[in-house]
Amino acid sequence: MVVQLKVLAATLLFVAFLHISLSEDVEGFRERRAPKIHPHTFLPTPGLIRARGYPAEVHHVATEDGYILELHRIPFSPHRSLGGNPNPISLSQNNVKRSLQLQLPNATAGLQDRSSLIGNNLEQKEPKVVFIQHCVLCSSADFVMNDPNQALAFILSDAGYDVWLGNIRGNIYSRRHRTITAKNPKFWEFSWDTCARYDIPAMLQYVRTNTGANQVSYIGHSMGTTMFFAMMNIHPHINSWVRVMAAMAPVAYMHNKHAPIGILSPVINGIDRTLTQRGKLEFLTPTKSSSTLFSGLCSEVLLIRSICKFFLDALAGPSARNVDPNYLPVIVAHTPAGTSFRTVTHLLQLVRDRRFQAFDYGPTDNFKVYGTARPPRLDLAAVTVPVGAFWSDNDWVADPRDVQLTVRELGNVVVNHRVQHNSFNHLDFLWAENAAALVYRHILDLLGRYN
Repeated sequence: MVVQLKVLAATLLFVAFLHISLSEDVEGFRERRAPKIHPHTFLPTPGLIRARGYPAEVHHVATEDGYILELHRIPFSPHRSLGGNPNPISLSQNNVKRSLQLQLPNATAGLQDRSSLIGNNLEQKEPKVVFIQHCVLCSSADFVMNDPNQALAFILSDAGYDVWLGNIRGNIYSRRHRTITAKNPKFWEFSWDTCARYDIPAMLQYVRTNTGANQVSYIGHSMGTTMFFAMMNIHPHINSWVRVMAAMAPVAYMHNKHAPIGILSPVINGIDRTLTQRGKLEFLTPTKSSSTLFSGLCSEVLLIRSICKFFLDALAGPSARNVDPNYLPVIVAHTPAGTSFRTVTHLLQLVRDRRFQAFDYGPTDNFKVYGTARPPRLDLAAVTVPVGAFWSDNDWVADPRDVQLTVRELGNVVVNHRVQHNSFNHLDFLWAENAAALVYRHILDLLGRYN
């Protein structure tokens, strides 16, 4: 506990340092770093996709409660359309370079031209469609920030999948609502179980409608799995929409986690109430200035990069630098991507209460919302979809002990895969150069059984 408190204190000091630096000298910092800024640093997800030579589409879907979500799509792979090797994990370096140089026409939102996609799936009765959902403070960008033979979305595209990347309400891509703006505190009064009720179902239905697929494959990372599990309690019929689910670093139970932020769990409801009263429920929304600063702090300067590494390790688990250090400045310019503080509160409630449950408003408001003093437990057995669980020993968020509790309660686990690498941490599932060999090829095998 003493060690964790020291780490937490150091982490908070680092955040304070960022706040001071951001408010006092961001412009000067940006100007000094500008000549070495990577060209991908400020590209949105569609730009990152096109920069690698893949087509990108932007789609929007409105939820039942009025939020407007942005989805990103890679409808087909240039490797397959050019007759290249459909196995991205074994692509030669020459093929990777060719994909970087190829610039395909800009694919726009909607269904203006599906001929390439249809042609790619003529031999199939049902389109091969996969939907990928990000974690807390993440976005669609996290699945395309690597070389084509290393990033999950590109690997799936090269394997013949129509790839859709979701963005839940409140992140940088989904900050609109039909009647209120993101400046209104009411916009931010949601947690991940709200997203499980509205956002994930809306996006899945949109994908099914626009692809003609009755069923899609689902891949989630961390909170992307939490929302999936909760959704099946709220909308059990959605089990029939999903062929198979790949759960990377699955999160339902969290009380064994090592990450120092868990120390805040006993007082998190009080913090949440205070912020709600002050109308401050928006959390870590990125700006151009903050993205520049984060990128610079993870630059090639050894001392500064050490601070960056300490901060990331405190959040996700000690790393053996599985992430390309030269591309890390690009990655941290996109992540964190913003969310509501209530979403973080809800995750820490799982730590505090040692149960997988709906949001805890406190006894009085729980009676108003649920009719009971405690929030209802969410039943993992409600998930009847075949599930593959992919986890690692070095994950400080999805601790192996918590993962095994989750696996035991899920109704239909068909793969329980431990990553064979001692220093593979929570964020390595997204960004590691070796994730393709350690995780993604196994996910491809899993999806292949059901497609």
